[in-house]
Amino acid sequence: MFRNLVFLPGALLLAACGGSSSSSDADSERTANLTPVTVEFEATVNDSTLACNVDYANVGAAATTIQIKDFRLFVHGIEFITVDQQSVALKLDSNVWQAQGVALLDFEDATGACTGTAETHTVLTGTIPADAADIAGIRFTVGIPENLNHLEQAAVSPFNVTGMNWGWTNGFKFIRFDIENWNVHVGATGCVADSNGDVSCSNPNRPQIQFDNFDYQTQRIRIDYAALVQDSDLSTDSGGAVGCMSGGTDPECNGVFTQLGLNLASGDNDPGLVQTVFSVAN
Repeated sequence: MFRNLVFLPGALLLAACGGSSSSSDADSERTANLTPVTVEFEATVNDSTLACNVDYANVGAAATTIQIKDFRLFVHGIEFITVDQQSVALKLDSNVWQAQGVALLDFEDATGACTGTAETHTVLTGTIPADAADIAGIRFTVGIPENLNHLEQAAVSPFNVTGMNWGWTNGFKFIRFDIENWNVHVGATGCVADSNGDVSCSNPNRPQIQFDNFDYQTQRIRIDYAALVQDSDLSTDSGGAVGCMSGGTDPECNGVFTQLGLNLASGDNDPGLVQTVFSVAN
């Protein structure tokens, strides 16, 4: 009996080594079957690169001079469209900017009038299957998916970034684009919690963006603040919250939601509207 026991640790060690090798081989095989992908974003005010501590003239319906204070947004559900019209999901890498399929894009650096974080994040990183067909386009959704929007995420980055939480029931600010005395905060509204604590929102307010022609290797996705507020008078506020904070009766939200392709009354993407804020840049 004891002789048999003497050899048992060695057997277990061999089994463990074999398991480790198999696991390593499997990981290598999975990696070999994936293609790393980056999707670059840029932010502009008209044709000028968006930056903190810079004056931008002739912005909005009243040709106002502005400075950016904050420029951040969440995106999720990133999919590539192949030449044969199939969808290929981009599996986002996990890091401080990307988690659970959601990424925070941050274009401000806390200099000048900007009040966010010194760090920026303007590139999505992830993988797609190596055998995917040739890529022709891309689609994604702005915001955080409903199943994550109302969960306690205080300890998880990027959900714990200061300034992007909109209270537990409403969840997160999907978009936060601020200038002095005029803010754009887009997030789900009409949110109520039932007796079990489950939250539902009548207005999702998640813009869905699609470009049928996009080459992630040579092109970028541009976000133009001037396009967002082209029909808005940034020199004044006609009522409700300062600027647009997704209120259904806020007069400042009509123009903002129209440029995002959203129906203000329902919070749904409106097929009768063409969003102008996002575009493809070479």
